[in-house]
Amino acid sequence: MKKSTLLLFTLLVSAVVFAQQNNLTDVVYLKNGSILRGIIIEQIPNESIKLQTADNNILVYKTDEIERITKEPVSNRNNFRNNDERKGFIGLSLGAAFPVGDASGMPIGATLSLIDFGYLFTQNIGIAGKWFGNGHAENGVSFGVGGLMAGFLASTPISPKANFEGRGLIGLGTFTAEYAGKSASSDAYFAYDLGVGGRINTSNKVSLLINADYIGMSDYNSVNVTFGVAFRLR
Repeated sequence: MKKSTLLLFTLLVSAVVFAQQNNLTDVVYLKNGSILRGIIIEQIPNESIKLQTADNNILVYKTDEIERITKEPVSNRNNFRNNDERKGFIGLSLGAAFPVGDASGMPIGATLSLIDFGYLFTQNIGIAGKWFGNGHAENGVSFGVGGLMAGFLASTPISPKANFEGRGLIGLGTFTAEYAGKSASSDAYFAYDLGVGGRINTSNKVSLLINADYIGMSDYNSVNVTFGVAFRLR
């Protein structure tokens, strides 16, 4: 259980770091006053640099032509303009719940997120929310876990129509059980979610969601793999 938590936490942190690093571009200031932006694909110390611009032009400059080279935030990603048109999404997703840790003896179940939400305040950082439920059944006994959580979202474009994303959520959840027509539910417990995934924008209004989440609540832990569809928000 600890190894699974550590792995997903590492992936989540990597998503945040990658989002920040991927939002930087090389800026070359020339002595003649020109300013060029792109990616340095080759640099020969004390001789020259080779710069690839956003429109895929390759430019070569001698070192004595250059005043300085810096890394600066990208002010406008023409490459990923389709991603910048809409900042949020809300949808639903479903998939499989794989119990791990102390709950690993339980059978694989189903998971459903009636609300799968995200909204970016900047190009890479925003908020996320989820209203989810996991269900397992064995020998006539049905066992469920459900909760409502919210937290932060890290996102970075990896193509004009796709984003790689990570999220960390906290909230409250409950356990439910049903046997022989009788049901019972528990008090509310602290719950958390560490997740990574991809969002593919199939149109200006629709996205497809692919996620892997580590869910924790009391003695229950699971890895949820889900697929979903979402409406894109402005």
